Amino acid sequence: MIRPVSAEDLLRGTREAASAGNVRDAVRDLALHALRSRPLTAAHIATVARTVGEGIASCDLPPTAPVRDAHRGAWAGLEDAVGRALLAVELAAREFAEGRAALGGAERERLVAEFVRLDRELGEGWGYARAIPQPLRARIDSAAALLRQAPAGGDGAGDTLSCVASGVLLGLSQ
Repeated sequence: MIRPVSAEDLLRGTREAASAGNVRDAVRDLALHALRSRPLTAAHIATVARTVGEGIASCDLPPTAPVRDAHRGAWAGLEDAVGRALLAVELAAREFAEGRAALGGAERERLVAEFVRLDRELGEGWGYARAIPQPLRARIDSAAALLRQAPAGGDGAGDTLSCVASGVLLGLSQ
């Protein structure tokens, strides 16, 4: 993992990224940095998405065509970063579903519930005027389905899932 990012730093960085030359890449890179700063859990993904979304929405910019394009680019950058994080979780969940690791019954149900709730929590990050992009919903559903398939076994595997997903995200980010 890398240096943690505070919510204030993330908001400030998002506002700065919104005025960058390539907004999409700047917001994506900022969000990926924040996502990699802690173990990759549903709650962490939701928090980063909500904070970056708040930063994008709080940019006080004139409603001109280039600004609207930059604004759309910022949301696309957030979608890129969250999509990579969800892909990392999905790939980690596949390891569990294929029997390479096991989840305790209660642990499995808790993780599934977290990822099912993630759809709603991401909606808060995207704001009322925006819907969560369908590809992100599909990744959430896939991760939850794979977790449901994971064989029952030892406890504490939820932490292992977060660690595996964090490692996968690092690989996807390079």
